[in-house]
This record gives sequence, C-alpha cells and structure tokens, in this order.
Amino acid sequence: MKSAVWLNAQNLADITGMTDRQARRIFSSAQIDGHALTIRSISCPGGVQKEVWSETLPAELQQRLREPDMAAIEPMFLRIDEAGASEHSWKLDVIRPIIAHPKGSSERRARLRQLVGTRPADWTGKPRALTEATLDLWVRTFENSGCLHLCLAKKARKDKGKPRVFIRREWDHDVSLDAATCDAVRHELKQYMRGLIKGGAQRKIAMILAGEKLRDLTKAYGGDPSAISSDAFVIPLDFYRNEMHFKAVYRHKHDRKTSEDNKPRIRRTTERLEPMEVVVTDVHHINVLVRRENGTAATPKLIAFHDIATNRVFCEIIMFEEKGGVRNADVITAFLRMCQHPAFGVPRTLYADNGAEFGFADALSDALKLNCRIVAFNGPEDRGRVIRAKAYNASAKHVEGLFRQLNQQYIRHVPGYIGDDRMNPKRPALGKLPAPFSEGFDAFCERLYDLLTAYEHMPQKGALKDMSPAATFRRHVEAGWTATLMDTDDLLTVFTKQEARTVQKHGIHVGTQFWTCDGLMAHFGERVMVHIPKYHGFSRLLVTDGKGNHIGLAEADKPFEVLDQRGAKESARRSSIRNRALADLDRSAPDIDVGAELAGFGRSQKPVKPNNPDALISVNRRGGMGLALPPTKQEKGPTRQEIHDEARKVDEARSALASAYARKVS
Repeated sequence: MKSAVWLNAQNLADITGMTDRQARRIFSSAQIDGHALTIRSISCPGGVQKEVWSETLPAELQQRLREPDMAAIEPMFLRIDEAGASEHSWKLDVIRPIIAHPKGSSERRARLRQLVGTRPADWTGKPRALTEATLDLWVRTFENSGCLHLCLAKKARKDKGKPRVFIRREWDHDVSLDAATCDAVRHELKQYMRGLIKGGAQRKIAMILAGEKLRDLTKAYGGDPSAISSDAFVIPLDFYRNEMHFKAVYRHKHDRKTSEDNKPRIRRTTERLEPMEVVVTDVHHINVLVRRENGTAATPKLIAFHDIATNRVFCEIIMFEEKGGVRNADVITAFLRMCQHPAFGVPRTLYADNGAEFGFADALSDALKLNCRIVAFNGPEDRGRVIRAKAYNASAKHVEGLFRQLNQQYIRHVPGYIGDDRMNPKRPALGKLPAPFSEGFDAFCERLYDLLTAYEHMPQKGALKDMSPAATFRRHVEAGWTATLMDTDDLLTVFTKQEARTVQKHGIHVGTQFWTCDGLMAHFGERVMVHIPKYHGFSRLLVTDGKGNHIGLAEADKPFEVLDQRGAKESARRSSIRNRALADLDRSAPDIDVGAELAGFGRSQKPVKPNNPDALISVNRRGGMGLALPPTKQEKGPTRQEIHDEARKVDEARSALASAYARKVS
C-alpha cells in the first residue's frame, strides 16, 4: 500500500492479529500502546462506522501495512471447513475483476475503487460494506500466498465457543474475586439455572431466582454484594437461553405426550408390500350424531381393517341402543367377515391396538401363519403374526392417518357431523348442536359406504404415487394376486380356551349342563379337551382328545318327556353307536384267554430250590416240659342281647314285688 488510508475495525484486526472486539476497544479509546490515533465516524446504511487513519498507527504496524510482499500462508494456518470454503469463494469472486488486471496497473486500481462503498451480500447472506483497505488486503493475501486455496478464509478465533465474561461485564468488573473463583461461581449458577429450567420455572421466575442465587454465591465466595451495583446481579438473557434445552426434561416428566411427539422417527415404505400382507386394525368413533329408534342420538363406531399396501379399508359400522363400548365379539365378527371376503381374506400380519376390544388378537398368531408364504430369509417368518402397537403411539399406526383423512374430506359432509372435539363440537349456530342424522342407522351405513367407495377411487400421493387405492388393488389383481379365505367355523375355534373334562357316561359337564355327541358315544377314554369360546356365547363345543385329534362337536343334552317316544329312539340310537364302536374296538384286537395265559405263565416258571438247613431246633429237652402249653377253648360270655334280656327280667321282678307290697300296705 503506497498511500495512507482509512482502516475500519476489521482491517485493523487483520493487520494486528487481534480480535474484532479488541479492535473496537481501540477505536473507543482512540489509542494503541500509548499512540494517539486519528479516528473518524462515517455514516453507512448499517449505522455509524469508525475508521482510523493509517499514518497515526505505530511504526511497526505502518511497516506491516506498507510491506509489498507477505509471507506465504502455511497450510497448517488455513481454515479448512465448510464455512471457510464459502468465505474464500465469496471473497475470491469479489476480487476476481481486480486481479484480472496486471499488478500495479491503473486498470486494477480503477476497478478496485469502483467496488469501494458497495454492499454485496456475503456468504452468510448479510450485506457487507467494502473498503479500499479491505479489498487491497484480500488481493495481496491471495497473490502473496501463491493463490493458495482457502487463503482468504478468516482464521477461526482461538477462543471460539468459550465465554468472554463469567456472568456479565458489570459483575466481572465490580466483583473482587480471582478468575478461578469466578469460574466456580459461574459453574454453580449455571447448575442452579439448569435445575430451575428442568423443574419447569418460566423465564422471568428463573432469571429473578438466579439473580438472588448470584448474590448468595458472591457472598459465600468472599465478595461483598452490598458494594456491587444491583445491575451486576441481573442475569443476562443469553445465560438463560443457553440452558433452555433442559426444558426437554420437564416436558418428558410432566407432559409425556408433547415429549413423545418430538421423539425421533423413522421412515418406512410400503412399495414392496402385497395386498393383505400387513393389516392395521383399530376402532374409530364416527363424529356424526345418528338418531336411534328410541329418539335419542348417539355416534356410531367404525371397526376398520386398513390394508396399508393398497390403502383400502374393510370396515363394519355398529351402534348401540344403550350406553356401551365395542366388545371383542364385535371385532371378531368384523374380522371373520373380512376373512370371507374375496377381495380381502386372511391377513398375513395383523397390527392391533392395545385396547381391551382387541384382546382376541393374541389368539390369532397361529391362525395367521396359515397364510404365510415361504421366503428365503426366515427372520420375518419367525416373528409373531400379531403385532401390538406401542401404547399412546398413534403416529406408528397407518390407520390413524386414514381416520383423519376420512373425517376431514368425507365424513364431514354427512348431516349431523360434530367434529373431533366432543367438548366443543361443530355448531351450525351459536349455542345449538347440529341436527342428528334422521334417516335411520341403515341409511347412515349406506351413506358412509358410498363415501368409502369414493375414497377408494380418489388418487392419492405418497406411496400410491397418484394412483387410487382401487387402481392399486387392480394392478395387484392383474399381476395374479388372490385372497386366502377361511371357513368361519374353523376360525372360531381360534378364539377358545382349552379345558380338560372327565368323560362320564359318554358325556361331559360344562357349566351347569351335560354335553354329548356321537363322537363321545364312540369314545372310551377317561379325559378329553373341551374348547370353550372366550368371547361368544356357544351352542356347540369342539371336543378333542389329549393329542388334539377331533372327537366331535358336543351339544347340550336335552331331556325328553316321560312318554315321548323320541327319547326311546334316541336312546336306542346312542346304544347302537356305542355297540358298533365296541364291536370295532373288539375286532381291532385279538381274542386272548387271559386265564390260560396266566396258567401257562405259572407252569413255565421254574421252582426255587431251597438250601440245606443249618440246624434243627427241638423243645423236648430236659427243663423244657410245660413251657409250651396247648391252647384251651375259652368259654363264650353272654351276648349283648342276653345281658339285655336278663336286665329286663330283673326289672319286671322288682316291679312285681313293689306292686305286691303296695297292695299289702293299703
């Protein structure tokens, strides 16, 4: 630089190697190392900018400014990051028209002066005023470094990310504590602020309490709060903002729904799924008032089975005449109808809610395996076919999006729609609820099924890629997809519990009734397994043996009137079945004379030959006479009857004597 120039704070920082903040302090004090500086203030679009005259700088700084050559920048001092690359590219684009002219030429100087005073947007998007010193510095830096890449990027501050004050400038200036003690106070105050935010304190309360805590800490560490201005104990807003992330702890403990809504999610795709490969089921309360036959109004319930591969839905609509909720029996009935529908059938995987109405779903795990195909990887096949949704995790269920779409785009057009908020329903007039759907429940079902048909033929974005659910299903059908159906009676056996029963007279007792069937007439075992439905009433019971072999469907044994001839015929029929079963059982095994077999077994056994005796014991020796006496017959005493008769005779004799004595005295 051959002539004196005005330098701004950034130019001064670049020349001296100090920070921008230190350079601005020099402008405020108008001196550097005891040298008085000439400072001027100029107006700019961003406000007032101060500049220093270069000839008033110390001699070494002027020499550094006038130095025609600068040492090449070593790579180790380069700022190698994304922000540095953006800064270098922007500065290079700015000076590119300047360095296009020869060094020292009048064209270069003229081009440089054309750029002075302009305010182009920098790499961060903010306007930046260009000065002659700044442009000259960038040109010299680029050329003297040998056009080194990233040489124009400003070196990052060594203290970047570190606090420049302990609490605030007033407190740092007024308190008479060393740096280590101030750092300890700052750490304790920061922990206190974190605890307040974690405990749910709002900003105003947290900052006031933290200010009082700062007073106590200052006094505890040897300071004198009374000698410090009250402004020094006002907590800066940034001190509070830097710890606001601790609010997440308070939300997680006291507002779990909000916390769960903010948790990380994963994305899933349904592109490779086939129809009925994954079906999500749930119960939705239809937000439409429908008038009952008794004149009252209620909202029907929708039991939905959502095929996420095609976004089709199979549903059943129910409404209770009295208060009540959806039962397992209602959901089972809808599920069985879906399993018989040729366009749906049995799903491979059922994704169910945790509600009580889906308690039956756990019993479906084995039944759904009947619709599994063999694939190369066995991992997915080993998983349960019934998947339970995580509690209070609506975003994980595709059917929730279906319900929202149906409400917002279709069901809202049904008369009697009240919206999702039951406490504040939609009202056609202030203070007045909408009139219920008055055409009856059957007409309501017909209207809703028509709307569902319209939904299935509307193109959808996302996974369906502007195709409707019906068109997507048609594409799978044309590719050869077919449904797997299941007989209702067979599927009902899934929702049963097994109980062992003892067979008595070819029948079993369940509850208060006696149950029998033709299979039990031909069964001669002692115990059988009875499959009792969990959720439905029953008129027949499946009976199997201990190995699971089918015996029959037992029905309650009904009594016959005394003179009813049908009773005799039924008894004869049962005896005939039993006799035939006994005959078949007889013919299935050979006839064996067990007595002859035992006699033959006894004859075939060899007798055991005893060993010779060791000695002979005699009782006829001397002194042994009279020791062993032969038994003598004891006299038989009177029987109880004889004793009774004798006592009776004695009593009669005494009575006769007493009577005679009495007559004599009289």
